Amino acid sequence: MMRAAVIGAGFLGSALAIGAERRGWDVTVFGHSDPYSLRGNPASAGAVRLVLGDGADTLSSVLRRERDLGVVVIAAGGRFPVPSAAEPAADAVDTLSLLINVCEAVRTLSPDTRILFLSSAGGVYAPGPGTGLRAETHRAEPTSPYGMSRLTGENYLEFYRRVHGLSCSSLRCSNVYGRLLPQSRGQGVVSAAFRCALTAEPFRLQGGGEQRRDFLHVDDFVRATLDLISLRTDLPGTVNIGSGVGYSVAEVVDRVATVMKRAIPVVRGPSAGTDVGSLVTDTSLLRSLIDFEPLRPDAGIALMGRELCPDVGVELVGREPQPGACMDRT
Repeated sequence: MMRAAVIGAGFLGSALAIGAERRGWDVTVFGHSDPYSLRGNPASAGAVRLVLGDGADTLSSVLRRERDLGVVVIAAGGRFPVPSAAEPAADAVDTLSLLINVCEAVRTLSPDTRILFLSSAGGVYAPGPGTGLRAETHRAEPTSPYGMSRLTGENYLEFYRRVHGLSCSSLRCSNVYGRLLPQSRGQGVVSAAFRCALTAEPFRLQGGGEQRRDFLHVDDFVRATLDLISLRTDLPGTVNIGSGVGYSVAEVVDRVATVMKRAIPVVRGPSAGTDVGSLVTDTSLLRSLIDFEPLRPDAGIALMGRELCPDVGVELVGREPQPGACMDRT
């Protein structure tokens, strides 16, 4: 049985934990709270435990007792993109101190345990003209403190990989959606559009809405990440995790309105500067490692609509969720 630790019980951390449990894995989640009700998750093939407290400190205590932990996934740390601009120092300290403490715990107590860091494609890469396709070899050009701290975290992992021989990899995740996210996060275009459809509040569109981004359904994020872990081998230092398909913000709003069968009022504002051009992940490396065929954004948005409001009668275009996927329910 695979034994895994996930640091962070938020959107991505809880999704990974539930998906891993459904594969029969033994999962320990470290978090300050339980916002997605991991404790109430129905029992399945594996086991999931939530440990409240600081991730690095509590991880060390687990590693001292149990030396057969296969992987640690860092799905926490720092601020969200918008708040990071107001508190860049705090974002850097929180992100990097957690990551370094985890690496030190693994180095000293369980050097065979692999480390995966959930980084951000949208934070690390800069949008550009044309398709905006970004491979792992593309130059990293963060445009926010959030992106800077993620890139610095990636560099720290590379240091531990090169100098101390740890098995470390950073997963540059695109815009993962599939659940309503708190408005305070200041991120989540798909979630914001669904919230506006449900509340009739206007969607605030910066610029013309033509900027194209990469949107990945959480089921596909979970599947890709767990499949990479299941390889049980060293991964490349950096791997893009995305759909590889560009979808404009305006298209997202239109698709959500169609799925929910409700008009979404739009309030247009000036461009924020970074909300221009395109940014789409090149997933060639990911596809060379695992079999990966994600939902296209139109099908993923339809799936999210059906999960949120089964009575809407959304017709899903594409495959049904597969075993091991995390079915989100808000």
